[in-house]
Amino acid sequence: MGTPISLQPSPMPGRYHEIPEEESRRLALAGFRPAFLDTATCLVHPSLTREGRPAASHELDGLPDSVVVVRTECGRVIAARATLMAGYEREGFFYTRAWAARLLGDWPSA
Repeated sequence: MGTPISLQPSPMPGRYHEIPEEESRRLALAGFRPAFLDTATCLVHPSLTREGRPAASHELDGLPDSVVVVRTECGRVIAARATLMAGYEREGFFYTRAWAARLLGDWPSA
């Protein structure tokens, strides 16, 4: 296994390298939801808040224990499996950030 994903030195605690707000808004309007693909298991994990609600951005705190390497006592994820890839889920399919953004550019109504 590679080096775990770490939040250090992430500027936003509990979040994983955010994309521009406008692009994030457009993706949400087109039905894309932040998610993580575990490339070792091919399982897609929706981005959830610590309380288990759908998150508007890529948040690590709602990930299941099976992909978390280090979690604090208060529930904050410090490191997750290196096999996680941030992207988006739409209608049961996983899209990388680049592919989702490209699709937005190709769809005139998005």
